[in-house]
Formats: sequence, structure tokens, C-alpha cells
Amino acid sequence: MWQVQFILINEFGLFNGRKLTVDEEQYENLRNLSKEFYVNGSGFELTLEDGSFIVVSPDIVAKSILKLTKINIEDVEE
Repeated sequence: MWQVQFILINEFGLFNGRKLTVDEEQYENLRNLSKEFYVNGSGFELTLEDGSFIVVSPDIVAKSILKLTKINIEDVEE
């Protein structure tokens, strides 16, 4: 199992998404989804660590970096 988190980085700051626990297949699905970050030309929605929710406009998405972190849960628990 993995703990993953989307982090959005842009001129307005760094936005940490809510941490999720996923298996390898779910991680790969998130990774493939993130590859479409710039492609679809729409905005981006993200639930943050504190439970708040942001919507980012397409022009800001174009100037942003989307980072997907991945931590092996077994490594954290030891």
C-alpha cells in the first residue's frame, strides 16, 4: 500500500492535496490521470489537507506544476 498526495505548485503558492492510501493499481490510475493535467484545457479541482477545496482556472493550470508523491506505508510504520 502507498500513501500518495497531489501537490500543486504555481505562482500563488504550494497547495498540498489530501493524502490518500492506495494500492499499486490505484496509484497507476492516479499517475495516468495526472498525465492529462495540461492536455484537456480545463481547470483543476483539489481537496486540500485541511479538507478545504480549490478550483484552479485553466490559465493557472497552464502555469502550474502537478507533483504526485508516493510513500510506501510499510516504510513509514517501521
